[in-house]
Amino acid sequence: MKRIIISALLFICISLTFSQTMSSKMAQDKSYEWKIAFEDDFNTFDNAKWRTLHDNGNRTIWSNKELQWYSDGNVAAEDGILKLIVKKESVFGKDIESQKQFDYTSGMICNSKSYTQQYGKWEMKCRFPFKKGFWPAFYLVPLERPTLPEIDIFEYFGIDENKISCSHHWGIDYGLEPPMYNVRVKEIEGDFSNQWMVWSLECTPEELVWKLNDKVVYRSTQGLPCSPLYMIANVAVKDRKENDFQVDDTGLPYVMEIDYVRIYQMVPKN
Repeated sequence: MKRIIISALLFICISLTFSQTMSSKMAQDKSYEWKIAFEDDFNTFDNAKWRTLHDNGNRTIWSNKELQWYSDGNVAAEDGILKLIVKKESVFGKDIESQKQFDYTSGMICNSKSYTQQYGKWEMKCRFPFKKGFWPAFYLVPLERPTLPEIDIFEYFGIDENKISCSHHWGIDYGLEPPMYNVRVKEIEGDFSNQWMVWSLECTPEELVWKLNDKVVYRSTQGLPCSPLYMIANVAVKDRKENDFQVDDTGLPYVMEIDYVRIYQMVPKN
């Protein structure tokens, strides 16, 4: 039995090494193309593709001290648009990590149970308004815990209307000193509120490339993933110090709209 297990592990390791070597070779000589592997145009909401809570079962990120509780009812597909909706409503949230009363409910999607990949391209067309304290994001994390690397394709922090961030976290665990934990942030200035935008991340064995409307806005060769990633889109609520610990909850609901999600594999050219 032990020999069978060892042989299986060796086969997996050899297969992963071969796959990474082939992917690296393709990236170096640009002999690859993108092939659709996962997509959703949100004509309906597909429960087989999406979860509306975090992969670990949590409906908030307790360590971030976020103010929202993710609810199934705050995710809706209407006329080909997926809506992640934030409402001001009181709800008691309890999961395996902690419990408390929340003043906001929100929506999120993740595809941890339906599709993961190490290298490839993730793309989303979306729009969202600016509102102080509201934090829409599109990011990638691995199934392993702790969830590093974390690759934030965009984060609109709800602090400055004309600034949006691409960021990248890698290492052993959050909060440790370098090189055990590293973070790099690229801040982009422009008009982002209520604008339809196409955000994408291309990940090869050589580098990470962030694009906005097909234009490169950031590159990184550090902290490349060594295991498959899944995607999350969400709207968090946070009373940040930069906003004097205030959240502008007038005129709710707040809605993040997603027109489509497309995920591509990196495959050899014919």
